[in-house]
Amino acid sequence: MLNVENLSISFRTDEGLITPVQGVSFKVEPGKTLGLVGESGSGKSITTKALMRLLPGNASLSGETRITYSAKDGNEVEIHKIKPNARSLRQLRGGEIGMIFQEPMASFSPVYTIGNQMMETIRLHRGCGKREARELAVEMLEKVGISNPSERIDQYPHEMSGGMRQRAMIALALSAGPALLIADEPTTALDVTIQAQVLDLMRDLQRDLGMGMIFITHDLGVIAQIADEVAVMYLGTIVERGATRDVIRSPKHPYTQGLLKAIPSLDTLHDRLSPVPGDIPSPTERPTGCPFHTRCPDFISGICDINTPFEVSPVAGRSVRCWLHSDVQGGRSAA
Repeated sequence: MLNVENLSISFRTDEGLITPVQGVSFKVEPGKTLGLVGESGSGKSITTKALMRLLPGNASLSGETRITYSAKDGNEVEIHKIKPNARSLRQLRGGEIGMIFQEPMASFSPVYTIGNQMMETIRLHRGCGKREARELAVEMLEKVGISNPSERIDQYPHEMSGGMRQRAMIALALSAGPALLIADEPTTALDVTIQAQVLDLMRDLQRDLGMGMIFITHDLGVIAQIADEVAVMYLGTIVERGATRDVIRSPKHPYTQGLLKAIPSLDTLHDRLSPVPGDIPSPTERPTGCPFHTRCPDFISGICDINTPFEVSPVAGRSVRCWLHSDVQGGRSAA
């Protein structure tokens, strides 16, 4: 339903042209979930905002970028060709592609009730009257597990708890009946119990509504619970991609291996955590060669720090950008 090819995003700044996302490609199938994983600053949110054309005015897509979406009416929409102020974006945003933002308190207007904001979305995309819109909003709040929805609908965002606001944010994103849902770290600010409830809720709604979904997170533990396929991003590039179970069981890229080692475990409570060493570089100071070589424990001097790795498939259904899985100088290779 969604096909992204060679997505590259540049920003014009006082320091020059910055390209935080380079050559990103992926697909989303109907009813399936793609997980985008990586540290803060890896380009996950910018990538998905480009799909909604929500980038700021100083941003631009490269000429090779192609983003195509199969709409509910069967037509193919070339999102990369839509102008940021085009009217067709109204139907795309919400009606075709919904988005759950990371912080619901910043997403809802504090001066309007939850119901007012949901009803506006429903009336815009479904063309119904005020009474019907309210009934649909109450129905959607009930569907996401909010108790007493007929009363909650008249509450303001600050009158709800964090978990309740997150559920209301999901209800708002789904109120226009999108075929594709983008969830930008929807469980980050929630405690573990509420996080599990929200994940269960999203899985149930996806199964009932048949939606495709892009789930953004920095936690591979969360991805293991919800995603069918995972794409690991680092400094604006997808460094590894494959079925979630395969990637978690047998990670190929050193960065993916580092992310998995950093996950706490109840079986190793007395062991020290193993974080990925160093910090992710700024896009203005992108390293030459492999962008991860400055933090990689296995990098090959004279190769990883000079040459940019290309995408290879070490096993069927997997892809990775790493010289450890490519034929390199001197006949050296690792699989």
